[in-house]
Amino acid sequence: MSRAGTPFGGLDEIAKRIYIDGADFDLVLYTNTPNSLGDSTVTADLVQPTGPGYAPITLNGVWSRLNGLVTYDHGTPDNPMWTAGGAWSAPVTGAAMISGATVVHFKDYNDAGGNWVAANGKKLAVDITNLVG
Repeated sequence: MSRAGTPFGGLDEIAKRIYIDGADFDLVLYTNTPNSLGDSTVTADLVQPTGPGYAPITLNGVWSRLNGLVTYDHGTPDNPMWTAGGAWSAPVTGAAMISGATVVHFKDYNDAGGNWVAANGKKLAVDITNLVG
């Protein structure tokens, strides 16, 4: 026995309040300079791309929890995905999960070029576990 800790039930309750019992989260992409976001970042700080095939995606799939772990099933396709209908306004440097003005999680992409460039028909999918992990 330990003198302090958070039992699985407590973790479930935290997860429930954060992920399940509130409004749906939205998933957005951003074009901000890599490593420029931080603890004080709000949605107004995110520079989102514009262009055909880009729009925020509502995460209205199935959230579940077990022993303090939260999982998300978006349905088909398995991961939220954008398909470019043409060039977007700027290269994508990351993705963020938002709720209103609050940035819940964000993650910069760091591929060989440091960003993702949309071209007609190109697809970009986000693995939620990668974003929140």
